[in-house]
Amino acid sequence: MTVPLDGLTAAGVGPRVLIPGGGGYLGGFLVSSLLELGCEVRTLDVVHGDLPDGVDQRIGDIRELDTVISAAEGVDIVFHAAAVIELVGIASKTVRERAFGVNVTGTAHVIEACRRQGVGRLVHTSSANVCIDGEILEADESAPYAESFVDLYAETKVPAEKAVLAADGEGLRTVALRPGGLWGPGTGGFMVTSFLAQLDNLVALIGDGTAVVDNTHVHSLVRAELLAAQALRDRPEVVGGQAYFVTDEERLNGIEWFRPIAEGLGYPWPTRRIPGWLMYGIGWASEVTYRFGGPKPTLTRIGVLKLVRGSSFRCDKARADLGYAPLYTRDGGVALHLDDYRRALAATKGTA
Repeated sequence: MTVPLDGLTAAGVGPRVLIPGGGGYLGGFLVSSLLELGCEVRTLDVVHGDLPDGVDQRIGDIRELDTVISAAEGVDIVFHAAAVIELVGIASKTVRERAFGVNVTGTAHVIEACRRQGVGRLVHTSSANVCIDGEILEADESAPYAESFVDLYAETKVPAEKAVLAADGEGLRTVALRPGGLWGPGTGGFMVTSFLAQLDNLVALIGDGTAVVDNTHVHSLVRAELLAAQALRDRPEVVGGQAYFVTDEERLNGIEWFRPIAEGLGYPWPTRRIPGWLMYGIGWASEVTYRFGGPKPTLTRIGVLKLVRGSSFRCDKARADLGYAPLYTRDGGVALHLDDYRRALAATKGTA
């Protein structure tokens, strides 16, 4: 099961590639697809990833400018996939500094490295969260950036994306992709992994079940990244400096989305419901406790809002400019990946 590569070439995407964050979930699928295309692939990450032979793995921190400049030497394009997914908003100075350091300063370093090394193209992985400021339904890229935040991830991804798009111009052409919650095969990614870790505690649902959200299969995002890279070469006047929503275009309630996973793994689906306002309060208290030295919350305010506040985005622009189309539905993808999730669940229980 691989990402479809029809219409793509190594020359079009970029013969020599750097992926900051290449050891992560998205990065691993990017690496595999680029190798299959015949590209030379280099990654930059803080630890060695479980990547195929032939990848030039560089160990380093994108908060260090010289490290990024060195990693970008001799490459044609950068796929920026490094980020800290920090879903708390009430956090210690150390936690805040790390999130801003990696997501904002690190992105600035990637841009500067591209300029100094003469890299012509930059594809930045952003997030649909950059436009979520209250309920927002069927929005397109004309939607404004969010101005209030309850989590560090969205708070840091906004300035990061703004910097990438502002950097577009002669010598460096840039594009930003905005996926929803990322999921797919293997461990399932952050979204599925977090759910599996809490599956034994799923005894009630949050909210009335009417709010919908967008998610994105990792293969769909990888194909969008490759399409964007090729479009930056072939049609920079169209896509340069642009942001694109790339989702499954399937609006489902945030907790209901997980139902076939839970039932497929033999867990009953709850029927009881808890008011969203109550769980939001518990999330707030958990974040405050974390701020003052307590355990990292498994329930946060943004986690609750994703279940009770609707957000959905149109992909018309990505379809028109990039040739994007989602590859999987929730039901089709989960059916294919259920054995993977069973193994991931066993690993969380130490029975793998």
